[in-house]
Amino acid sequence: MRATISGRLRNAPRGVLAIASAVVLLAACPAAAQGAQQKPTAIVSLGDSFISGEGGRWQGNVDLAYSTTHDMYGTDRATVCGQAGCTKDPFAIYGNTYLDPTTGKENGCHRSDVAEIVSSGIAADRAVNLACSGAVTDNVLPGYAGGKPFKGQQPQADALRDLARTHEIKLIQLSIGGNDLGFSGIIESCIKNYVAGPVGGYCWQKWDWEVEEKLAREVPDKIANVIDRIREVMRAAGQPDNSYTFALQSYPSPVPVAGNYRHPESWTGTLSDRYSPGGCPFFNQDTDWARRRVVPGIAEMLEKVATRKGLFYLDLQWAFDGHEVCARNVRQARQGESLTHPVPDRDAEWMRFLSVGIFRPQGQKEESFHPDSYGQQALGNCLREFHRQTQATGYPEFECLNRPGQGVAGMYLERLDQ
Repeated sequence: MRATISGRLRNAPRGVLAIASAVVLLAACPAAAQGAQQKPTAIVSLGDSFISGEGGRWQGNVDLAYSTTHDMYGTDRATVCGQAGCTKDPFAIYGNTYLDPTTGKENGCHRSDVAEIVSSGIAADRAVNLACSGAVTDNVLPGYAGGKPFKGQQPQADALRDLARTHEIKLIQLSIGGNDLGFSGIIESCIKNYVAGPVGGYCWQKWDWEVEEKLAREVPDKIANVIDRIREVMRAAGQPDNSYTFALQSYPSPVPVAGNYRHPESWTGTLSDRYSPGGCPFFNQDTDWARRRVVPGIAEMLEKVATRKGLFYLDLQWAFDGHEVCARNVRQARQGESLTHPVPDRDAEWMRFLSVGIFRPQGQKEESFHPDSYGQQALGNCLREFHRQTQATGYPEFECLNRPGQGVAGMYLERLDQ
C-alpha cells in the first residue's frame, strides 16, 4: 500500500504533494495535529477588591504601632529580613499593582500573591487576576459599552478579550456590585458614628432605605449588563457561551453577629476595646443590620442575577463564620509569633481589622475589612471545590462554609436550595 501511494504522489503537482505530505504526517502523529490547534488555558477573576486580593499582605491581625523594622508578630507578610535587619516590601505581595500609577499613591489594584484565583490551584496554564480594588461595574464593562479605565488599567472586559485571543478560557469568576452599592462608604459611616459616641446615633437608620432601593433596581441591572457584555466579548474572541464556566460570587461578612463579639459594645468611642485592640468599632445594632440584612441582601440579589442570566453562583456570606474581625473564639497574634511561626489559621481572624486610626495605622486604609491571606486562601479552597463540583454535577449554586478548628483546609461546600 505504501508503494502505491508513493507512486501516485510522485507524479502529482507540487501543491498536492505538500498537502498530501501534511496529511500523512498529521495522520501518523495525531498529537501534533491537536497541539497545533490548542491554545494555553487560563482561569480569570474579574471585579473588585474582594477577589483582587486586597488585604492579602497580612496574616491575622495584631494591635501594635506600625514598625518598618518589625514583622508585627508575624502578621506583616511584606516584611523582608536579612543580616542588616528588616525592611518592608509591599510590592512582593501586590506586585506592580501596589501603586496607582495615575496618582502614585499606595492604593492600586492590590492584586495579591494569594488572591482567590491564584490560591484556588485550579488546573490551568495561567491564573489571571484582572480584578481591581475599588472597581465598580463601569470598570468591568468593555470600552465600546462605556467601560472606563481604572487605576492605570484598561477596562477589565477589554483585558479579558485580549487574553481570550491567545488563551482558552476555562473559568471566569466575577465579584462585583459592592462598590456600586457603596458598601465601603457604609462601613466608614458606621465607624464614624461609633467613634462619635452617643451623638452619632446608628448608621443603619441613615442607610437602610438607600441600600434597599439600590438592591432592588439599580445594582442588579448594572451587574446583568456586565454579564451580557462579558459574553459578547468572549464570543467575539471565538469562545461561545458553553466553552467556559462563568460564575458570580457574593461577599463574606467582615464582622460577626453582635452576640459573637469578644469585645463588649461601648459608648466610649476610641477608648473602647472594640476600637483598640479589637479594630471592630461598630455598634451592635449596626452590626446586626449589616450581618442580617445587608450582607444577605447582597447575596440574594446576586443569586437572582446569576439565576436569571444562567451563571453558576457561589455564596460566601458565611464562609468566615467564627473568623471575622473580633469574633469570640479567635484571637490576634501574640508576642513570640513570627513570619515563620505565625498565629495558626485555625485560631486567627481571616479579615483585616480597621488598619487606620489614632493608635495603630498599619498598611493602607483600603485593606481594612477585606480578607487577609488566610481568608484569601480559604476562598481559594472554596473556589477549587466549587469548580470541581459544578463541572462534575452541573448543579449551579453552592454555599461555602468552614469547619470550626480546622483552618482554611476545612472549607467545604453545600448545595443551595433552588
